[in-house]
Amino acid sequence: MKHLLCFFLLLFVSTTTCLAQADNALIHFVRTGSFSGADCRSDIMLPNQRSFNLSLKTIIDYTIYSEGEITVTIEIKCPYTRGAGPRSATRQVILNVIRGNEYYIVYDGTSVGAVTKEEAAKEMEKIRTITKQKENLDTPINKSSLETTAKKSSSAHGTCFLISSEGYLITTYHSIEHAKEIIIRGIGGDFTTKYAVTVVAYDLSNDLALLKLSNKNLTFPSIPFALKTTGILPTEKIYTLGYPSVAAKGEELQRTEGIIRAKIGMQGDVSKFQISAAVDSGNSGGPLIDEKGNVIGVINSKSTVADTAGYTMKATYLDAFLKSVDGFVYPGYVNVLKGQSLTDQTAVLKNYIFMIEIH
Repeated sequence: MKHLLCFFLLLFVSTTTCLAQADNALIHFVRTGSFSGADCRSDIMLPNQRSFNLSLKTIIDYTIYSEGEITVTIEIKCPYTRGAGPRSATRQVILNVIRGNEYYIVYDGTSVGAVTKEEAAKEMEKIRTITKQKENLDTPINKSSLETTAKKSSSAHGTCFLISSEGYLITTYHSIEHAKEIIIRGIGGDFTTKYAVTVVAYDLSNDLALLKLSNKNLTFPSIPFALKTTGILPTEKIYTLGYPSVAAKGEELQRTEGIIRAKIGMQGDVSKFQISAAVDSGNSGGPLIDEKGNVIGVINSKSTVADTAGYTMKATYLDAFLKSVDGFVYPGYVNVLKGQSLTDQTAVLKNYIFMIEIH
């Protein structure tokens, strides 16, 4: 579960549907449940990349860092049928890719085309098999567009929260995965002062990262919340705190309220909750909190189909991760927020939830 972080940091900040603002786009390849051409193999080909198979009733979420005019080719190979020889054909779609956008390509076994999110959602909601692919930057699709990006002073924003008064912070791994520099802002309500952190450990499978503030002069009072790992029920009221869409909403802690929609995530993922509280770019890494002030999860991702659905890693997995980290002293959490209004809880918690800036 645990890895000490020792990796070469890349030039480009990346993300998935998880909620950091970053320099990539996302292409959703959707193969419907139509049995037309079901006996044929359909391979997706992008310039300079290895091909990959798009199976029946499957969605492939493809993270792309290049931008510009991109030609997507589907190569269709069919076996011998009714005495005829093998058949093959190709279909192509041309996308004008712009970073930060999402694109939807639907293939029904006969025709293929780029469609709107709303059109794709009709097919995507019927599909449970979802896999991920991403552009290989060793042989990029459009190298010149990446060279342009490298010259820019690009950054991404997310959320983190204090998990120990010793200066340890929790966020999502995908938020810091390719960072050259990680900065924390908002401590004590001050967004002008920047604080450096080191990455202590991460849990890749559960998308969690443990950070530690480098400034030893910073002091914090005891953590006011507890981690709740059991007894969470569907329809239970919850709220999130974080820094979504900083460019549009400003550097101010945002609270969104909702309920637990389901105790499982996409494809029956038991490690996640599905929630109705609105989440947006930048929420990733923030806490999911119940009405009594317990942290019950970590905001992880936004649904690619339903705008109002989000997913959070359960506190059970956060608890296990923290207890596995060598040198981390697990705090004796005591919830002092129980019985307070959400407004009063927020007033306390804003001193423990910060903006994370990734360069």
